[in-house]
Amino acid sequence: MTNLRRLFSQYVIVLSLIIISLGCTSIPTESQKFSPEIKSVQENFKIEGKFKLSYMDSKETGYFVLSKEGNTVSLNIGKNYLLPEKVIILDRRKTLNMNEFIEINILPYNLPILKVERFLELLLGLESKDLQDEEIGLELETKASDGYPSEVTLLYKDLNLLIKVNKIWKN
Repeated sequence: MTNLRRLFSQYVIVLSLIIISLGCTSIPTESQKFSPEIKSVQENFKIEGKFKLSYMDSKETGYFVLSKEGNTVSLNIGKNYLLPEKVIILDRRKTLNMNEFIEINILPYNLPILKVERFLELLLGLESKDLQDEEIGLELETKASDGYPSEVTLLYKDLNLLIKVNKIWKN
């Protein structure tokens, strides 16, 4: 009887340890990087990414978070995560001055002003033919199978603005 109790108590302890160890483990799940439901700029969405502006030997880098709700577009631009962000609130039907990406004016000329709606279409991978009319070169690189561009390059004179899209999701 004593051996039976000892054997049972050992199994209970081992069984309890197994249950506790399995109950405390987590299964890693990858968050969805790109939301396939966004089909137009009228929907609410959020985009996170990085940018790099190159002009001759000068380079400006940083990150951005673009949030669109209704007709309001909020663009947060930062150089690094330790410095304060610049927040730009825009109307979807208005224009965006591309000089907002540059903290110090390193260019001898002004960048073109884009329609906010065309800029959003560009980041979502929708057609944006208006940019070609404004003498802006455009290169899109799509890596994901969902059709969103992973890199958008705007070329204007001797300036190169590379926008890397990290995440797109619906609000």
